[in-house]
Amino acid sequence: MAQVKKSKPAREIPRGLEPKKSFLSNSIARVVIFSVIGAITVYFMSQLIGDFQESESIKEIGTIFAGITGIVPITLYQLKEVQRKDSVDKHMPVFLLALLSSVQSGANLIKAIEQTANRNLGALTPELKNLRANISWGMPMDEAFEHFANRTGTRIARRVTVLLEMAMRIGGDVTTNLEMIQKHVTEMQNLEKNRKSQMAPYTYTIYISYAVFIAVAVLLVTSFFVEIEKVQVDLIEGGTSGDGLFGSLADMDVGLMESALFNMAIIEAIFGGLAAGKIGAGSYMAGIKHVVAMIVIAIIAFNVI
Repeated sequence: MAQVKKSKPAREIPRGLEPKKSFLSNSIARVVIFSVIGAITVYFMSQLIGDFQESESIKEIGTIFAGITGIVPITLYQLKEVQRKDSVDKHMPVFLLALLSSVQSGANLIKAIEQTANRNLGALTPELKNLRANISWGMPMDEAFEHFANRTGTRIARRVTVLLEMAMRIGGDVTTNLEMIQKHVTEMQNLEKNRKSQMAPYTYTIYISYAVFIAVAVLLVTSFFVEIEKVQVDLIEGGTSGDGLFGSLADMDVGLMESALFNMAIIEAIFGGLAAGKIGAGSYMAGIKHVVAMIVIAIIAFNVI
């Protein structure tokens, strides 16, 4: 009897070639958990120290530092992601030029992608190597390109991926298609650079207005409020705390007014920083670093100067 040949099982895609989206989610979860634990620890320690020293200012500053402790790790993670995405977008035109050069030398588009993955293209190189590995393991092209777009995580990379996939399906003159895609990406990057350069003065305006507010608040605390305290002392020593032209100043709580100015500075730092991030980078998350910088400025201004 003739032996029936067994068909070879399809090769499975290894776990290391799975899209990066789940890994990013886990990383964000770990950063958030670490931030929350650190913020809670700083908060309770500041409250204990404030109770021991019988100081409300320590409690207020401790609460602010607890918030900063919760924000800073997320900010650093977000800045790292922004740098990675900027590197991907920066090297995308170079990647397309390398593809164009390989195609012009006689290679097809798949072979050109495999060859380009060996080049040094910053943060784009690991994603190209992952794309090459997915293709070599027999993953369908649409899924491989979708994984590539998810891993890069940028708008430009996703658009390039869609255009490359369309060029492969439609066929025709691949060289002309790649030239059009490369020009399109370059124009998009130039438009983004122009947008950032035009919006930069508005970001500076937010910082200037915040600096003016801090300067006025510091002048009030160091000059005007000090004189009020002197008047209060003179009224108490003279026994005329409720009479005279300045009698109403005797019951004024200077500490409460200083605390109100400080809280206003923190509120302005939060909303101003978020607005600066939205204007400058187009994302509220990008404004977290501005929020932290402004809060630090407020703490220094009210407690050191």
